[in-house]
Amino acid sequence: MESSLDLRVQKTYDALITALLELTKEKSLDKITVNELCQKARIRRPTFYKHFNDKYDFFHFTVQSLQEHYLAKVEEKTDDAHPVRYFTTLFQTMIDAIDEYQKVLLPLKIDATSFFIFETVDDKLHQQLEKRLRHFYDMGYQLPTNIDFSLQVLLGTFKQAAFWWLKNQERISKKEVIDEMNNTLRWFFDMRQ
Repeated sequence: MESSLDLRVQKTYDALITALLELTKEKSLDKITVNELCQKARIRRPTFYKHFNDKYDFFHFTVQSLQEHYLAKVEEKTDDAHPVRYFTTLFQTMIDAIDEYQKVLLPLKIDATSFFIFETVDDKLHQQLEKRLRHFYDMGYQLPTNIDFSLQVLLGTFKQAAFWWLKNQERISKKEVIDEMNNTLRWFFDMRQ
């Protein structure tokens, strides 16, 4: 019984996420109503409110779900024996996600709600980078400085490079920005061969 409940809940979440992503192609998040979201997902309002406080709470959940999905893809796509390959794949996956969802991300105003959402993205990325940096350090790879500072450098580099590409994608392709990140990571891990 418990697993069928979990499956129903997961189907509800999937339908809501799909509905939200479709609706954000037509209008910004602040213009979308919970009624529209529920109609598009074919669920009832009470079901929505059983799981989420409001559309912003649900948007936050969606961002977390998509991020977990993409991080799982990174784990599937790359081995964890080489830091440059791993972090380049992570950055490439990040750029692919930004490219796919930029119509949703670009209209967001930087207010308290969206700031909280971006903090969540930072938290997940921070956790993933820290986990992998510690893994590679334990494997014997040298870092230019201590783990905590190296983590901040990588976190800042990833975020700034991604936002820079988003603003300049007419001038630089995804492949070029990924190649640039690969070169930067080679330098960072002192692997300039």
